[in-house]
Amino acid sequence: MGVGTSLPQRLQVELTNACSLSCASCARNEWDPIKNADAFMAEDTLHRLQPFFDAALEVSFGGYGDPTLSPLLAAAVSQASKAGAAVRVITGGAALSQALIKRLCEQGLDRLVLSMDGARDESLRRLRGLPLSAYLRWLRSFREHRSSSIRPLLQLNFVAQRSNIAELPELVELCAREDIAGLHVFHIQLYSNQGGKVSLLSCPELARPIFAQSAARAAELGIFLHLPRLDGEPRDCRQPFEQLFVRHDGRVRGCCSAVFDPGDYGLEVGDLSSAPRDLWRAPILERYRRAAAAGRPEALPKPCQSCSFRLPNLAAHQRPLTLLPERNAGANP
Repeated sequence: MGVGTSLPQRLQVELTNACSLSCASCARNEWDPIKNADAFMAEDTLHRLQPFFDAALEVSFGGYGDPTLSPLLAAAVSQASKAGAAVRVITGGAALSQALIKRLCEQGLDRLVLSMDGARDESLRRLRGLPLSAYLRWLRSFREHRSSSIRPLLQLNFVAQRSNIAELPELVELCAREDIAGLHVFHIQLYSNQGGKVSLLSCPELARPIFAQSAARAAELGIFLHLPRLDGEPRDCRQPFEQLFVRHDGRVRGCCSAVFDPGDYGLEVGDLSSAPRDLWRAPILERYRRAAAAGRPEALPKPCQSCSFRLPNLAAHQRPLTLLPERNAGANP
């Protein structure tokens, strides 16, 4: 999709910012709970997304909350599917149940993306607060209720860090055993001011041989594996050319980077009171597109100049939201 496209080909919708899990890597552990109080998308807000659904090739439901907690999830999947979009749900499993899994499959879900930061029970309990048995139960239930031989496709998201990187080859093997199509690996975002020690970007030599081993095994097994870069070289970010992110409250961002408040790290576009085409042609997005097309990173909007989607280095992944209590205790008055 280029600058002249009337509406985005991809849409990501945050049905809620609430989550019952306590994942170690989540921004929810550090953000301002008053500015980001738990809330849910209203039904009329969902209906106002219809023009975007009609234009999109792909619609994803997920954000900083877990969509399985939203009472609108099944209806939203159905609405987007009937509009002709491929529909994806991204979840940590906060409220997955046999009944919900069956209903999502019936409503036209195309891809289930399950966040799973390990292959071992101990790691999953520590990093996600859930046992390995829960993940296996959900994955097997989706296979049982598939509406076709392959739909929904199953995918895992893995937040790579020092404490779990040794399990990546095991997770590739698990994908092959459990009929999971692929695995997408991300570097951890560091929302506390003491997070640098957990990131692989501070010790790439630890990750390189494990990445290589995992990639080789994935190729042998026919598993899709997307690995993040370790070399620090800038890369292109296509989000402002291709997608919009709609928050639970109807506010719209130009990408999925840090869509909580305050919005210092993201591209604020407007809200659904504006016409869809006006949101897609918002000045800040046009500025990004012109600068990116011209190869002028210095002209990108400020949030994009140091964003981890463009820069695979440690500094870009450090986004501290609060000072930890022990730091506050030692601060000068």
